[in-house]
Amino acid sequence: MVAIKFLTSCFTLTVYGAHACSLEARQDSSDFLTIGNDGPADQETMGFALNHLSLIVHNLTASKEFYGKVLGMRHIFTADLTPFYSVTYMGHAQGGRNSSGYQTGAELLRDKNNAAGLLEFQYFADSEDTGMTATTQRPNTFSHIGLIVPSLEKAQARMEKYGVKITKRIGQSAEGIESVENALGFGEYATKNQTKRDLLVQGQQLVGFAQLLTVEDPDGNLIEVQQFVPPPGVA
Repeated sequence: MVAIKFLTSCFTLTVYGAHACSLEARQDSSDFLTIGNDGPADQETMGFALNHLSLIVHNLTASKEFYGKVLGMRHIFTADLTPFYSVTYMGHAQGGRNSSGYQTGAELLRDKNNAAGLLEFQYFADSEDTGMTATTQRPNTFSHIGLIVPSLEKAQARMEKYGVKITKRIGQSAEGIESVENALGFGEYATKNQTKRDLLVQGQQLVGFAQLLTVEDPDGNLIEVQQFVPPPGVA
């Protein structure tokens, strides 16, 4: 039996069924976290690897500027497939680790299918879709992008330096921050029950979410910034 014990004092999901009772934040216990114990992956999946995430962007120039200049990603290529539609790939050098050693665009392209953490931008300049919104404005199945940095404090200072929209600062709770609540799936769209919403925010504290940093990209996509060596209290 595999149990996931997370936000309530006796809410337990198992592979056999579910049971729920009183709503109490589990802040007096560390057993909310269940470490995975599944066996080796199917041999037929050897070589499978998550390579990239694709985003539809409204302004390709702004997206390339943000992910390149601010976050240090490199422009791998842009394919102009029609006069109005293009596909762009960006990524951190050295297979996604952004470690020392400059790589040319040709080298990045050569290693593209052996890299992790790449971003693909789908850009249709003449799009007439006026209803497309980011998950910070209206929740959907996409939540956020996760970024690892050596220092949260230095990362926050860098975001300030470049005028990036910081939605939640280090040490700040997500409570009442509509964009963060929407992106994480526990805003007003998720439930009108304020007690449950408050509990979800409290539950985030169990993994130290308040100690993390969140910002938005030019399209309003949430980026959660974590530190490589987690601060105390962060899972």
